[in-house]
Amino acid sequence: TLAEDIRTTFEQIELYSKDPRQVIEHILSTPGCPPFPPSQWTNLMQWKYVDLAKVLELVHSTKLNPKQSHIIDDKVELSFRVSKPAGTIKSAADHNTTFTMFIKALTFIFPQQWEEYLEYQAHIGHLFHSIEPIFHSRVIDYDCAVQNHVSVQQHLCVTDPSQFDDLRTTFLSSHGVSSHSSEFAPSVWSRFRSGPSGEFQDPCHWWNCGLCQKSKAECFYAHCCDQRGCCRSHKRPECSKVARV
Repeated sequence: TLAEDIRTTFEQIELYSKDPRQVIEHILSTPGCPPFPPSQWTNLMQWKYVDLAKVLELVHSTKLNPKQSHIIDDKVELSFRVSKPAGTIKSAADHNTTFTMFIKALTFIFPQQWEEYLEYQAHIGHLFHSIEPIFHSRVIDYDCAVQNHVSVQQHLCVTDPSQFDDLRTTFLSSHGVSSHSSEFAPSVWSRFRSGPSGEFQDPCHWWNCGLCQKSKAECFYAHCCDQRGCCRSHKRPECSKVARV
């Protein structure tokens, strides 16, 4: 009952798994091979989650670290030189650049996936366009979740939205568990704190609840009190402006 392109992909994955080292060597030595991190070629070949942050390192790198190795299985190990880290995917531009590279690499070994992933890229682009830039990190997280889900449930198509309704709620809905509540939307707040790069930031409500996992430098939102009219360095429960019962 599988679609023809998915069935073909399954057959290729099974074929590649017989001698992964030879397959990787063949890919890297083939004329026209698109630029892609060697470790991510391995993930791609095995239909595992591809880390776009690693792809971004390849885009922006100017220096190389000493040679490193990547273990494919108990008997196969690849050695290669890797670029120095360049950070994480932080914007729609970062995502578009790396995802385009991802599609080129994907369709280099799974050509039947071209139309599906091109359509999915357009879908993600529409999400970026329809959501305020300060919330673009939600779209990036949503895409990561979708890609990870598809790598596990290999029969799914990324263009079937009904398969990812729960992920859309989790990451894109204002009441999703991985987003800030709509009651704290920027339009509700009249006071902002200027961030280190000059942009205006809302208070981090997860930090005020003790749930933020990011450092002050990493978090897009300000680690300051979210009590209206305060915005000082303490958390909301410690604020003197909060009415005490």
